[in-house]
Amino acid sequence: NKRLKDARDDLDKHLEKAQTEEKRLQDKLHDIDERKRQCAAANGDVDVSDDDLIEINAGGKIIAAKRGVLCQLKGTKFEALFSGRWEKKLQRDNSGRMFLDVNPKAFQAIVD
Repeated sequence: NKRLKDARDDLDKHLEKAQTEEKRLQDKLHDIDERKRQCAAANGDVDVSDDDLIEINAGGKIIAAKRGVLCQLKGTKFEALFSGRWEKKLQRDNSGRMFLDVNPKAFQAIVD
């Protein structure tokens, strides 16, 4: 019985430690999400949708894609670039489309 009680006590300590760490990580994630929101408000458009059709001038070739397609891999530079958080900071062509100085064939392959 003593060994069982010691094992339970040890398990309770580990569980409490894991719950504390989980709370810390949740708080950190909340802080990151809040900073993303603030960044979008200052530099971008907070009213974006995955269904938005984005026209991109990729090295002279016009490529259209839905925002959701471009942002499907969360945490990537692609997601950050097309998320809307930087909308006001992106370079534009004469028609107001996003301009990216990239190889158009390679960019099209990524989008496809």
